[in-house]
Amino acid sequence: MIRKLALALTLVVFVHTAQAADLVRGVRLKISAGDLATGQAMAEDYKNATGVDEEYLNAIGWIARGAEMLGQPEIAREALAELHREIPSETPAMLTPYGAAIEVEGRLIESRQGRGAAIRYFEDQLAKAKAPSLRSRISKNINLLSMEGHQAPALDGTDFVGAAPPPTLASLRGKPVLLFFFAEWCGDCKAQAASLARVWEKYKPRGLELIAATRLYSTPTDEKPMTPAEEKAQVEKVWKENYKGLEGVPIAIGTDTMVRYGGSATPTFALVDRQGVVRLYSPTRLSEAELSRRIEEVLAEAP
Repeated sequence: MIRKLALALTLVVFVHTAQAADLVRGVRLKISAGDLATGQAMAEDYKNATGVDEEYLNAIGWIARGAEMLGQPEIAREALAELHREIPSETPAMLTPYGAAIEVEGRLIESRQGRGAAIRYFEDQLAKAKAPSLRSRISKNINLLSMEGHQAPALDGTDFVGAAPPPTLASLRGKPVLLFFFAEWCGDCKAQAASLARVWEKYKPRGLELIAATRLYSTPTDEKPMTPAEEKAQVEKVWKENYKGLEGVPIAIGTDTMVRYGGSATPTFALVDRQGVVRLYSPTRLSEAELSRRIEEVLAEAP
């Protein structure tokens, strides 16, 4: 009897753990298929069985984003109301759903009141935000609304990986520059490496400059925190092992740069023309064909 009870309790714990691990993934899959209703039902079932926790609120953040993208603002606002109720202010444990609430709120403001109002909202939230990851996420949304067509912000050149610091954007005026923002642990960044190397090989002879940028992510609360020197060594090691064909590309390291360019989603690309104006801002992976097309447009312009 005792063994059966122990087995039953083990199964309950196993099912609970599996549900927690699967909820956000399942909700995201349903949203990507346009099935928002099933995603909502999954979150509701989880809440009834488990209660409100980080996994549940992350799922609600995805439902808010999905509803906004799928043109269902009422559902988005319902999800936002729950997020605001459960997470009234920034906390380290809830940065992801808290950031999702800010992101969706700003996009709903844009749809109702226009781009200017959305930018003002995001700038107000940025002024209050503390964590670099949250600040980067808010900056990403500001940049999506306003960066293209404006002068590229300067890179923080105080730290770097490699033999020499990256050149400043001012010193590269007259040349197109591709900026690649990454994190050493980012799988999508590594998946982009092969196509980025082919693009670099193709356009470097035609005058394209390439600069990579990242920041140090380790904190004292990590299970195994790294010193800045250890993390820089890790960045260099990962680059050498995973970014073949990109040897010698300068790598800037700076939190201010990653925040200003909205490097919360990695990889992020920014393409700067010969006059120092941002012509492409994309916080996503890009196909080789699309990246090449945008670079060709900039190279075709008169110096």
